[in-house]
Amino acid sequence: MGWYSLEKEFYDYADDIEGVNIHYVSTPLGGTPDWENQRATRYMPLVRPTSQVAGEAGANVSSPGVTGPVTTRLRKKVLKLPALISDPQSNTLTDRYILHHYFEIFQDGHRHYSPLYTQEVVTGTGTPPAAAEERGTAQPEVAAQASLKES
Repeated sequence: MGWYSLEKEFYDYADDIEGVNIHYVSTPLGGTPDWENQRATRYMPLVRPTSQVAGEAGANVSSPGVTGPVTTRLRKKVLKLPALISDPQSNTLTDRYILHHYFEIFQDGHRHYSPLYTQEVVTGTGTPPAAAEERGTAQPEVAAQASLKES
């Protein structure tokens, strides 16, 4: 089965944030997330500022009016989501579903959680024909549809 990439961002709202994880699960439209059995967790690294990368390459980068090292508070992670998920109500695969996610923030030696966020995801892969599922060949046809849509 193919995959769909989705980038998520988190901005450190304080200087003493030590780390951030994103927890997420996908459900069919109107579904209830099963956090205990389906949750995925990924660490969100800090994004390195452009001037820091250029400085490491040997370039002398200076900004007027800025003293001290340039720091960033932006974290990014690309989530690898399924291109299709099973919809138990229609008994088919669908490329439209809900992503439920929240952030786990480690700050000053303590753990905090963000509110729960939901986002509709449409991968654009399309729903495979029911006949392919009956033949047991849905995955190769899904891959073919995905490559056609990408080109």
